Amino acid sequence: MSDHDFFTSNGLTDHGESLFDHIEGFLYFVKDTQFRFVAVNQRLLEKFGVKDAQEVIGKTDYDFVSLSMADAYAKDDRTILETGMPILNKVELVPRGGGFVDWSTTTKIPLRAPDGTIKAIAGATRPFTAGTSGIDIDRELGPALEVMKEQFTSTIKIPELAREAGLSLSAFERKFKKVFHMTARSYIRHLRVHEACYLLSHSSHQLVEVAECCGFSDQSHLSREFSRIMKTTPLTYRKLHRAR
Repeated sequence: MSDHDFFTSNGLTDHGESLFDHIEGFLYFVKDTQFRFVAVNQRLLEKFGVKDAQEVIGKTDYDFVSLSMADAYAKDDRTILETGMPILNKVELVPRGGGFVDWSTTTKIPLRAPDGTIKAIAGATRPFTAGTSGIDIDRELGPALEVMKEQFTSTIKIPELAREAGLSLSAFERKFKKVFHMTARSYIRHLRVHEACYLLSHSSHQLVEVAECCGFSDQSHLSREFSRIMKTTPLTYRKLHRAR
């Protein structure tokens, strides 16, 4: 009996999506091969600003998020269909409204029929801190993370962070990537972009001032890094999220 036959024969319409409503912060979805939603949890409905799943089923990310973000999600979905490989623990900055962004970790996997054909993509997005070990971070990476948090607008040398953690450079880099799924240097860039998101939506600073406040070398540097991480330009982000 296939998974589909099991659900159908037993009259089950919930494929487990409600489970994720009881795990704090989790978003859950299943999409078909055309990237249309076929299952979502309640928390994702709230993020999309709708009340009923039927308002989402059959639609795509393009109906609910910005074009740049939808393009980024579609690119990942397309990669899964083409390669058959999952995307595991991808750390992203995800807009949560009002110009604010949250650190999130997304995992997507292909769902296959008995003959191996990919029929759908299932995914879960969780708050970034939910996927890390607080004990390990506090004990070994905590001092380095504190330096990064306080000094991300300045030039931070990775060997100095390793010394703060009491680790060799290679050990520090391995542990950091294992815990955060990105390099320490990339983490610093994300901190800068995170701050830029806030300033773009909650201040009247010119772009050159935002760049300076966030530790970018100039406006061009801000634009490159911001566009790479947020999938949109600083100016477009400001127009969409400027606090009124």
